[in-house]
Amino acid sequence: MVCLFLSSAAYPQSLFLDGEYILGNKAAGMSAYVADPDFAHSVLLNPANLVHAANTYLGADYEYFQRGVGELFLPDAQPGSLANGNLTSWNFSLTAPVGAVGVGAAFDGFELGGWRTTVSALGVGVQLPFGFSGGLTGKYVTASTTHLFPGVGGGTIEFGEYTLSSFTFDLGAMNRVVLANNTFFQAILRSGITLSNVLPSTGWYVQSSRVSSVDLPRVLSLGVAYTFASNYRLADFDLFRVTVAADYSNVLGNSSVMDEFIMQNDQYRVGLETVALGVLAVRIGYTLKTPEYSFYDIANDLTISRMGSGFSYGFSLRFPAKLVLPDLPIASLEISYAKNPEWNSGMYHDLFGVVCEMYF
Repeated sequence: MVCLFLSSAAYPQSLFLDGEYILGNKAAGMSAYVADPDFAHSVLLNPANLVHAANTYLGADYEYFQRGVGELFLPDAQPGSLANGNLTSWNFSLTAPVGAVGVGAAFDGFELGGWRTTVSALGVGVQLPFGFSGGLTGKYVTASTTHLFPGVGGGTIEFGEYTLSSFTFDLGAMNRVVLANNTFFQAILRSGITLSNVLPSTGWYVQSSRVSSVDLPRVLSLGVAYTFASNYRLADFDLFRVTVAADYSNVLGNSSVMDEFIMQNDQYRVGLETVALGVLAVRIGYTLKTPEYSFYDIANDLTISRMGSGFSYGFSLRFPAKLVLPDLPIASLEISYAKNPEWNSGMYHDLFGVVCEMYF
């Protein structure tokens, strides 16, 4: 009975831990990101990209969950549930080149009603021969929530603080091929692969007693991205850049009480990004998730099976600030917004972000 109870309770955490939860405005807007993540969030999206960061990036994101008016607007939902839009998250990240390698760090927090999750990450990327790069990210994951459960002998109801903590790793690899580079334009093909939560075993605890074993969801993702950009420059920026990308992800067969309610096995993501003068970026994407199974919500007369399928979009504005004082770095500030789907496209995440790029 404890395992069944925890399965239902762990459902919101699956959103955050198994790769369905997308970090960063570029990734959220495009949906596809494995082969071409932004540098500020590469430590958690694909650490192999860290080695390509030529400058220092500081990023911050804030996200909340907005109830939609689609098929999963649930007026009778309990407080603290997804259907009540009661979700917030935040992210702080740093990426910097250090000698011949790239390093990254991130801290993420996630809250849904009484749920609290954090991910602390530190990653490194290295250059490999023949256009390849590799990366490793170490993560410390915590999750906790408070539940009511029957007292000893079925008497009074008591509060139980369910907690989880675990070290795990992400692996990433990328390949970059320059297809063309002449006076007028350049064309680059990138491919990437990530494996999340390589060491997934952990457990749920109530106080100091272990109540259930857990395998954090292990996700394999593959992606390709093609970029076509002008070699003419204005104010040190490309006149234009267009990137198309496609990803495939699969939740590997290590299902436990932590990811039992994921409701999807495979997901397919495609995205498009256009950038003008390095200042304005516009993004659109689409995600299709195949159901692992579906269930029927009796209270709201709904069949739920396509969690997270739908369109996403976003934009960002970059403001370069070239400081003339020789002892200060050159910097640029980018503000972003993205909206990506949840719950059969009836509800959405709204993500706001700021990235500062420093040229030392």
